[in-house]
Amino acid sequence: MRTFVLSGGGNRGPLQVGALGVLIERGIIPELIVGSSAGALNGCYLAIDPTVEQVEHMAQLWRDAARRRLFTASPVRSLVKALRGKDHLVDNRRIRTYVRKALPRHVHTFGDLRVPLYVTICHLHTQTLYVCGDDPDTPLLEAVITSTAVPGFFPPTYHNGEAFVDGGVVSNLPLKVAVARGATEIWAIDLSFEVDPDLRLRGAMEIGGWAIKRPLYANVLHELEWAIQQPGVTVHHIAIGAFVNTPLGDFSKTEAMIEEGRRAARRYLAHPKPNRIHHPRTFTPHALPPGPPGSRPFVEPRRAHGVSSEAQPAADREISPIPRESIPTGAPHGDPVDR
Repeated sequence: MRTFVLSGGGNRGPLQVGALGVLIERGIIPELIVGSSAGALNGCYLAIDPTVEQVEHMAQLWRDAARRRLFTASPVRSLVKALRGKDHLVDNRRIRTYVRKALPRHVHTFGDLRVPLYVTICHLHTQTLYVCGDDPDTPLLEAVITSTAVPGFFPPTYHNGEAFVDGGVVSNLPLKVAVARGATEIWAIDLSFEVDPDLRLRGAMEIGGWAIKRPLYANVLHELEWAIQQPGVTVHHIAIGAFVNTPLGDFSKTEAMIEEGRRAARRYLAHPKPNRIHHPRTFTPHALPPGPPGSRPFVEPRRAHGVSSEAQPAADREISPIPRESIPTGAPHGDPVDR
C-alpha cells in the first residue's frame, strides 16, 4: 500500500505542499495518508482529492494564511496570559474557522475523504500517542486542530478533563502508525531538523524552541530506523531542512517554501535512495566552537573489534547528538549527512 507520511513542521507546511505537488505530477498517488501536526492539516486536504489541482488549492490556502494573519504572537498578550496561568499563549479560533471554511461542504468526517487518513494526537499527561481515523464517523476538523495544537503555544483540546495536544510531541513522523495500518511503500515527507551554523537565535521563544528541536528529532530518526527494518516495507525519506528557524507566526516565506519543497522532491526523484535515512549534520570536535574555560565536547565511547574508541585521538572522532545505537547496522560511519 503506497502511503504518504507527513511530518509536523508548523508554518513550514508549504515545504511539504511543494514536495507533494511533484510526487502527484509524477504519478505517485497515495492509497493511504498519515500525518502529524502540519502534516495532519496537509494530509486532510490532500485526502479530499489527491490531484495536482488540489495541491495547488492547498498552496493557495497557505498563501492566504499570510494575508489573513491567522494568529499573532503579541509578546505583551502572551506575557499576560502566562502570568495569569493560561494554558496557551495564542488563540487558535481564527485557524479553526479558516480550516473549517476551506473544507468542502460535504466533508465533515474521516469517512467523507477519498483517501483513508490517519491523524495523530498526544495525551499530554501520559505522553501517549492517540490515532484518529479508524472510525469513519470521527469529526475531521477537531482531530486536525488537536493535532496542530503545539503545547503551550495553542490551547489543548480537552475531553473529560484530559488534555490532548500536537501529535508531533510523541511522533512527528508517524511511520509506526503507517506500518500498523498496512503501509508497504512509504513516502515520508519530513520537515526535518537541520543544523544551521550561521543561525543567530533571538528571544526566549527562539532559544527555547531550538533547544528542544534536536532531541525531538532523535525520536523521528529512531522511528525511521525501525521502519526500514520491517520486512516488506520500503521507505523513501525526503527530508527538507530549509527555513528551520522561521518564527511560528511568520507566513511571509510561503512562496519560497513551496518552491524549495518542489526542488527537494525533484532532487530525490532524480536519485532515489529507498531505505536510506537522511541524518542531520554532525561535527568533529575541531569544527566546533570553543567552550567556556575548562570545557570540551563530549565524545561517546564506542567499541570496535573489542577496542575502546577512546584510544582514538579526539580530533579524529565525530560528535553526534544521536545515540550510536540509533545508527542502522552496517551503515557507513563518517558521512555527515546520509547514513
